[in-house]
Amino acid sequence: AIIQIDGVTVDLATVPYTDFEVTLDMQAGVLHRQFTVNGVRVQVDRFISIATKELADLRWSFTAIDGQTHDVQLTALIDGDVVNEDSNYDEKFWDVLDAEVTNDTAFLMTRTVPNPFGVPQFTVAAQQRFVSDLPAIDVVQEDKQVGNIFAGQVGAATQRIEKRVIVTTSRDYADDAAVKHATDTIFASIASATYDDLYDAHTAGWAERWEKADVQITG
Repeated sequence: AIIQIDGVTVDLATVPYTDFEVTLDMQAGVLHRQFTVNGVRVQVDRFISIATKELADLRWSFTAIDGQTHDVQLTALIDGDVVNEDSNYDEKFWDVLDAEVTNDTAFLMTRTVPNPFGVPQFTVAAQQRFVSDLPAIDVVQEDKQVGNIFAGQVGAATQRIEKRVIVTTSRDYADDAAVKHATDTIFASIASATYDDLYDAHTAGWAERWEKADVQITG
């Protein structure tokens, strides 16, 4: 995702920041990250669901802690322009088959390129939808990239943007039409669920795994 605060793109390699923290909660299977830039605290929570194996859930929380009001913009992307940086001379491995964007959803379907090694080709579809306190204002649609842009003002009251991504592949479905249809079907199954509902189902799955592993983490 691309975050802008008061018109400045947040790149922690170039902009001043404080209060940086990253925590992997191994017991719950959740990655937490936070930092403060220009008076706005940004918190990010991310997990790959055990309960719904196709679901990745990312939630950004923005809170102004300096008593001011700030303009915040977030661009959430699905990028099919993947490069293997350490081999194959920057060869691209994915062809885009389909791309669709609406005001607050984006969909991209890709297929692996043909290869001379006898490795079967497969299709991957990714669709993102949102639960957001900030309004959707624009979209991104390029040859191999789609996305949605949200923006608004943030004060002392926390504003959240939750991105839900469903990823399906031809390894699980008969053909490309079924792969695409599956994203809609799975989204429908979680449409009424809150972030807490999805989080609780995920952490309950991890609790079962820890019970089977007979491992205890304290502290």
